[in-house]
Amino acid sequence: MLQIGKGNQCCKQRFYVSFKALGWEDWVIAPQGYYANYCRGDCGHHRTPDTFVTYHTHVIEEVRKTQHLSGMTPCCAPLKFSSMSLIYYGPESTIIKRDLPKMVVDECGCP
Repeated sequence: MLQIGKGNQCCKQRFYVSFKALGWEDWVIAPQGYYANYCRGDCGHHRTPDTFVTYHTHVIEEVRKTQHLSGMTPCCAPLKFSSMSLIYYGPESTIIKRDLPKMVVDECGCP
């Protein structure tokens, strides 16, 4: 599995989201923001079967190579996420704490 890389290789980039910048500070109590992160980079370099996350990816890569389909390059994408807790005002100014799934990108790769 391809992960944190050098140069333009697929990797996770830290990215902070400020709830104030989104104009949400009047209903979000905590946190004031969080590191959502995102994936960027190239997946088009030479890959070996042990780097494929799924059999589907392996088959598509073989089709791409044998039929010279240059437009079918794999994309750098999130592979693992984690949740985060959000405390906010609900209806009638009730305070709600909710754990939101898949809010933080933890790992990127070329699926």
